[in-house]
Amino acid sequence: MTRIVQLTDLHLFADPDERLFGIPTRELLRDVVAHVERHAGRVDHLVVTGDHTHDELPETCEAVRTILRPWLDRLWQVPGNHDDRAVLRSVFADRIRGEGAERVNFDFRADGWLCLGLDTQLPGQVRGLMDEAQLAWIREQLDAHDLNRAILFLHHPPVLLGSAWLDPIGLEGRELVQSLLREDPRIRLVCSGHVHHESTHEVGGARVVTTPSTGLQFDPAGTTTTFANDPPGYRVIELDGDRCTTRVVRLPEARYAPTRIQA
Repeated sequence: MTRIVQLTDLHLFADPDERLFGIPTRELLRDVVAHVERHAGRVDHLVVTGDHTHDELPETCEAVRTILRPWLDRLWQVPGNHDDRAVLRSVFADRIRGEGAERVNFDFRADGWLCLGLDTQLPGQVRGLMDEAQLAWIREQLDAHDLNRAILFLHHPPVLLGSAWLDPIGLEGRELVQSLLREDPRIRLVCSGHVHHESTHEVGGARVVTTPSTGLQFDPAGTTTTFANDPPGYRVIELDGDRCTTRVVRLPEARYAPTRIQA
């Protein structure tokens, strides 16, 4: 069996004490990492689906690298809307291929499954983008690896949540991903972040899931930005032959309540 842990929406700052709407994101990331080490079992791969930082600074990325040190040799990453590709690539030069501000993608094999990381960042925007060029890359990878089971990892979810405030900052071109999921049964699971919220959807033969943040949690209800007083969490994916199971794990309690005022 192969176990993959997904972390998403870390939102760290260079100042270790700075808070995101009342939430100490660095402290809670350390708590999440400690929980993974104590309770998740052997972690064969760790995937971060974006928003490593909130301020996009190199020193903040270095802090993320230090905290994730236990899994640096099995770490895979894609950027979110709060990441700087060039900074991310510089700090994690041993893990991220390519140069400068090029798209950040990854591919690895896990127990007969192909895992692909997609870059949905649209620089300067909160919303994301999926275009035909990246869809072509997915198809090329699927054919080149000659595997009939695949998982996609990306920051922006390729589905609507039915949220008046989250859907407008979602993924432009999500219909391209949905069409691919309906036409290609090899893709069984799609894991995303961005919405700081847990949800599950079915598109074609694939499950499309969103994963809670390691820090601040959102509530998709309402018409404006709404926070949830839920504990931070992460996702565990277990692969065993043709079988894929996944679940969200949260910390035992929400030790901090979000506020409407950014600290």
